[in-house]
Amino acid sequence: MGNITYGTYGQAAFESEDFYGPRELRISDNPPVSRSAVKVGENVDLPAFSVVTYDGTTIALATDGGDKPYGITAAPVKTGAGESAVVQVFRSGHFNIDVLNFDASFNTTEKKLAAFEGAASPTVIILGENIFKDEALNY
Repeated sequence: MGNITYGTYGQAAFESEDFYGPRELRISDNPPVSRSAVKVGENVDLPAFSVVTYDGTTIALATDGGDKPYGITAAPVKTGAGESAVVQVFRSGHFNIDVLNFDASFNTTEKKLAAFEGAASPTVIILGENIFKDEALNY
């Protein structure tokens, strides 16, 4: 039989489990998450959860003041010269900005929260902050 570990007295047990943490990708279930398969061209190297644009040929990290973001990569993507790949891109959902990979031009919380405002349909991405994070615990 497995060994059950219990949390500290007064602390919810799920707060101390490995699978739960304040750096969760999604903040809520509204709007529902949807994804699209996107073909990626050559020489792309992006980590999972990158805020990206899409020009019909390939994806790139979105920049503040550039084209509106298209979505968020669901997995890391890396292609070399002459290579292509297909990656799933989140097109809707409510996501935590602390987990997402933004270009350095999104240098304030306000810019990150507003990144998808005015994005083309059917993108329905809402960004938010984890209001339960604890700086003292460094997460």
